[in-house]
Amino acid sequence: MLRLALVFLLLTAGTAEALPLNVSCRVPGVHDADVIRVVHAVGLSLGVSDKVMLAGFEAGWVESHMNNLDCGDADSLGVFQQRPSMGWGTPAEIMDVSYAARRFFERAVRVDRPELTSGLLADEVQRSCCPERYDLALSRASFLLRQAWQGGPEVVGGAVYVVEDGDVWGDSRLSTSGSFVGRPSVAGRFVFARTDRGVVMALADGVWRPVASGVGGDPEAVPRPDGTVVLYAVMADGSVAELSDPSAMIGMGAGSPQGAWQSGSIPTSSPGFAGRSAVPMSPPGFAVGKPSAIVHPDGSITVYIRSGTKLMVNEAGTWREVAAGVDSSPEAVLRPDGTVGLYTLLNGRPHRLGTGWEPLSDNRFIDTVSAQPDGTIYARKAEGTVVTVG
Repeated sequence: MLRLALVFLLLTAGTAEALPLNVSCRVPGVHDADVIRVVHAVGLSLGVSDKVMLAGFEAGWVESHMNNLDCGDADSLGVFQQRPSMGWGTPAEIMDVSYAARRFFERAVRVDRPELTSGLLADEVQRSCCPERYDLALSRASFLLRQAWQGGPEVVGGAVYVVEDGDVWGDSRLSTSGSFVGRPSVAGRFVFARTDRGVVMALADGVWRPVASGVGGDPEAVPRPDGTVVLYAVMADGSVAELSDPSAMIGMGAGSPQGAWQSGSIPTSSPGFAGRSAVPMSPPGFAVGKPSAIVHPDGSITVYIRSGTKLMVNEAGTWREVAAGVDSSPEAVLRPDGTVGLYTLLNGRPHRLGTGWEPLSDNRFIDTVSAQPDGTIYARKAEGTVVTVG
């Protein structure tokens, strides 16, 4: 036991940032799923680079195993073990994971240099005695980052679709690349999902094919009454774009040329929709997250999106505000009586839009909710379980 204690002291000596030496401060052996998602969301909202994002996850693992600790060495607190006495903020501010992550990322952006690895960048922010320990956490940080990207659910016809550990799952495992992120979208016989490179892929007849590149948010695919598919996405520049019929591009849409994907003309290295131009629906910087779309019986489509903290709707080519105070993507569903139900997560809790945002549960969930025409709502817990809400 003494030998183990000495080894631990040697690994952590000399820094107030790396796993608190205060024996009364218990550090869990595993991460807090909510913490990694908040840190990740803050990094995305700030538009940080992949290296800066990875530096945040390396620092978070080294400092606290990605937990929001209310203790630490001296006056260190929180996921990054930031110190009030060193100007990081008040104790209450530092214990707010969003605030702590923002402070970390803002400083990381300021001090980043091309020659720094993600681990050395983490040390530039944390200023520890042992800079090498952050790069040693690269594997764990990369794993946690992939966990933060997981999304869903998408529930269609009773089947639940999610992304877990980089792959798309429905009734069975639908991919093996380990590169998918966010929430899948299902339209008719097609499954759409986004990769960590910003490429939307479509699954049809057991084969994944690229449909769009340069995408910054999860796709929304909806089938028209004529069997064609419309795909919406927020691009990397924050604009909303539409691809009128991705099903045609994979050789399966009505009247579409077969074998189109053998042409080798897919521009996956540049922003836009593969094989044809994206139709812009908004200026850059307008939207974040995942669109939600409804097809009406007459074939017209209404698109909902989050713009800052506003819920916006596009009808007949015009955007207007529906509600304020949103902090995650909306979910719209057409009810049997022809009315529209609007749902979202506010601070992780599911809400329905009535005269205002009405809470449906006190429980916290991740990503987005999936709403059904009969009013059933599905949501995903931090550990990955999908449950009905309300």
